[in-house]
Amino acid sequence: MVSIYHTPRARPARPHQHHQQRSLLLLTLLALPSVLGSVLPSNAEISSGEIVNADHSAAHTTTTDHQLSPDIFTNDDTLTLTLHPRTTTSNDTSITTDTTDTTTSTFPTAFDTSLTNNFTTTTCSTFFHTLLTNSTLTTCHAISLLLRDSTSFFHALTSAPTTSSILDTACASDLSTCSTALTTLATSLLQSSTCLHDYNAGNQAVVSLYTDLIVYAPIYRATCLQSPTTNNYCFVDAVTNTTNAVDYDVYFVPYGSAISSKPWPTCNECLQATLNVYKEYASVDGQPLAGSYLPTARGVNGVCGEGFADVNVTVGVVGDRVSSGGVGGVKDWRGGLGLGLVVVGWSVGWVIMGV
Repeated sequence: MVSIYHTPRARPARPHQHHQQRSLLLLTLLALPSVLGSVLPSNAEISSGEIVNADHSAAHTTTTDHQLSPDIFTNDDTLTLTLHPRTTTSNDTSITTDTTDTTTSTFPTAFDTSLTNNFTTTTCSTFFHTLLTNSTLTTCHAISLLLRDSTSFFHALTSAPTTSSILDTACASDLSTCSTALTTLATSLLQSSTCLHDYNAGNQAVVSLYTDLIVYAPIYRATCLQSPTTNNYCFVDAVTNTTNAVDYDVYFVPYGSAISSKPWPTCNECLQATLNVYKEYASVDGQPLAGSYLPTARGVNGVCGEGFADVNVTVGVVGDRVSSGGVGGVKDWRGGLGLGLVVVGWSVGWVIMGV
C-alpha cells in the first residue's frame, strides 16, 4: 500500500448521470449487506503517515498492428516511490481483517458476466478469452480490470475487510513487472491477427479490456495508497463513505471520466495524494488521464483551494486513432462493460429497495 504525503483533445464533461447511477448503486449495496455477499482484501501500509506512489503507464486508440510507445508503461526514474505492504498489529483496531486470505482462486475475475458483444472473427473471440485466463495477467491481480468490468468485485465492495484483503493481494504484485506484462498483453490485443479490427470497429469488450490493461499502473498506485488518518486503504475509505459517494468516482478518472462539476469528492489527504499519482500519467501520450486529469484538477481546486491539485502539467496527446507502430490516443470510451453492469445493477438495486 502506499502512503500519502509526501487540453489536448477536448473531452466532454463527465457522464454525470452514469456516475450518479454507479455511486448510488454502491450506496444501495452498502446498505444491504444481507442481500449481497462480500469478498474484499487489504495490503500496504505507511507507518510515517505519508502516501507513497509508484509507476507510469499509457493509453489507447485505433488502426493497424498496435505497439505502445516505450515510455508509456515504464517507471519514471525521477520518482522515488515505494510501496509498503499494509500490516496490522494486535493493537491496531482501525481495520477489521478477514481470517481467509484472498488467493488467485478466490480473487474477483474480470468480465465475469456473459459477453453479449459480437466479435467480428472467431480468432478475436478466442484470443480475448484466452488472454483473460493468461497466467501472467491473473497473477498480477489487476484492479484496473475489476473496477468497471467485474460484478464479483462490485459485490465485494460491500465488505470493507474483503475489499482490503483484495487490495492486499493486488498491491503485493510487483508494479514494474506487471506494468511491463500488461503493456505487452495490450499490444498483443491490437494486432491485425487478433482483435485490431474489433477494436477499430468499437467492440465494447475489446475497447474496455484494452483500456483496463493500459491504466494498470495509475490504478495500482492510486488504490494502494493508505490514509495516514485511518490507516485504511484510501480506496476502502472511499467506497465505504456513505456521506459522499463521489469519493468512489475518483478512481474512474484514469479511464477518462473527468470530475468537472458537482457533486465533488471530499477534500482530504487521500484525494490530494491520488491526484498526485494521476498527474504523472496525464503527461503520457495515449493515457486516458491526458484528457481527464486537468478538468478534474481544476474543478477540485475550485472547491478544495488553489494548489490542492497540480495543474502545471503538460498533458499528453489523446487522439481518436492508433497508428501502426505508435500510440495515437485513446478511444473516447467511458463506461466499458462496467457501465452496462451498473445500469443493470441499478435497476436490480431499486427492485431490492422495493421502488
